[in-house]
Amino acid sequence: MSIAKKAGVAVAASLCVIGAGTSAWAATTSTKLSNGTIYSTVENGRSVSGNSSLFYSSVKYTKTGGSAVDFKFVMEGPVVYASGVHTISSGQTKSYSFGGKPVPSSCRATGGLSVSGQGYFWTPPLNPC
Repeated sequence: MSIAKKAGVAVAASLCVIGAGTSAWAATTSTKLSNGTIYSTVENGRSVSGNSSLFYSSVKYTKTGGSAVDFKFVMEGPVVYASGVHTISSGQTKSYSFGGKPVPSSCRATGGLSVSGQGYFWTPPLNPC
């Protein structure tokens, strides 16, 4: 049950959609691993709940190879929030939403995975402010 170390490839993008008199903003980044890809998305609460002191985030993991692993989804901002334990096999995609969390004073939020016995695997940080 292992996950390969970060392959060193990261992609960042942001999205701004305007329509019907509202503006929705979300930013997504990813990290490619040798056995899959981690995606992290953050959105300021002003576009979700009208509360700009919160941010909403999710992490998705698409596993493309290797054996099954047990892991937790994590979001750091600067407190590390973690999901319960998930198991994923090659060919599967799993995701987790963290809901409203306080916007960090650093305006940095980083999503990733915590894999038992192997440590953390992170995406590049995003700005939830």
